[in-house]
This record gives sequence, structure tokens and C-alpha cells, in this order.
Amino acid sequence: MRMAELAPEQRPRERLLAGRGEELGDAELLALLWGSGLKGRSAMDVAHELLAGHGGLAGLLGLGVKEWAALKGLGNARACQLWAALELGRRRGLGGALPRLNSPQAVGAHLLPRCLGWTEERFGLLALNTRNELLAERILSQGTATATLVTPREFYREALKFGAVRAVAFHNHPSGDPTPSGEDRHLTCRLREVGQALGVPLVDHVVLGAGRFHSFREAEGWD
Repeated sequence: MRMAELAPEQRPRERLLAGRGEELGDAELLALLWGSGLKGRSAMDVAHELLAGHGGLAGLLGLGVKEWAALKGLGNARACQLWAALELGRRRGLGGALPRLNSPQAVGAHLLPRCLGWTEERFGLLALNTRNELLAERILSQGTATATLVTPREFYREALKFGAVRAVAFHNHPSGDPTPSGEDRHLTCRLREVGQALGVPLVDHVVLGAGRFHSFREAEGWD
């Protein structure tokens, strides 16, 4: 049913303003966010189609902004709106405090939701302060389904930009298997060496898979 065909008191905006926002379904919330539909399709139609095509809200939100932008019915503007809504919710959940990532488990819990839906390898940095609080999170390289490239120089240049005194490297394996490759091990050794020389130690390199991760710190007993 098109939005205009609903009785005024049944439309998502009117229900929200009447204090009944908790009643709204996933499609109605998405329709409210986007505000308008496409030619011949209401915002509700678009939302229902996207949810049905991706197994519901979890499947849709598991994609990244580039994947959303490529979906029929979304495009860049709606993809950016969706990303911004999720990011605002995440920041509100932090309550203004910097997240403390003082263990492999904390790092894994922080990163795993972010890599859902990534179809290519991405390599990133977590810049930490002396209390292992997150100063900045950056994706430094985005590659193919099997590889990405980053150099220690690029990694630490970004870390130092944010005043990091410790750093965590991370990347994902789109295959879902977080077992590190020989190249992963070689790069980890190089990053540790350069970090020691700069006085910004690499405290972990986390490889992300499907719902699980590999921590070099944990696996190799780093101090």
C-alpha cells in the first residue's frame, strides 16, 4: 500500500509524532529515513523490497555503504543517509567516551560488526592512546576479494597523525576464514619492527573472518 493510501493516523510520521514510534516496523523506519520513494514506488515499497531481498534488516545493514549505493532503489544519497543514521546511533551508544580496546577480545568485538558484508579485503588502523583508548579508526587500503596492500610507512604515518602511542592493524578475509597467510605474517613482522623503531608499538594485528577473528597477539603470546 502506498503511503498516500494510508489513513493519516496510520502513516509512520504521524504515528511517531503521536508517541507511537516503537510500533513502527523496519520498513516504516527506513521509509521515514529516506522520506521519498522512486517513480512509481513509494519509500515503503523500496524499503520492503530491499528487506525482502537481503533476508531482513540484519542482512541489509550488514552491507557497506558502497554496496548500498549500488542497490537498485538506493543510490548514493540514500546509502549515505543510512550510514549516517547508523553512525549516529553508534556514537550515542559510546556516550561520548572513547572505547577502550585493551584486549584481543575487545578489539574483535569492536571490529567484527564493521566488516559484515565486506566483499573485498580492507586493511585498517586503530590508533590508541596510553590507556588503549581509541583515538582514530581508519581504512588504509581496499583491495580485491583476495588481497590488499599497505606499507609500514603508510600505516605509521596515519597513526602518528592522530598522536597514537600504540597501534592495532586489522584486515578481513572475505572467504570468512581468518587464518593468517604467509603474507599476513610477513607484514606483521615488518609492522612490529617499524613500530618499535618509532616508539609506537604494534600491539596486535587482527584478521577478521565470518563471526570470528585471529589475533597475532593472542596466538603468539605478545607482551
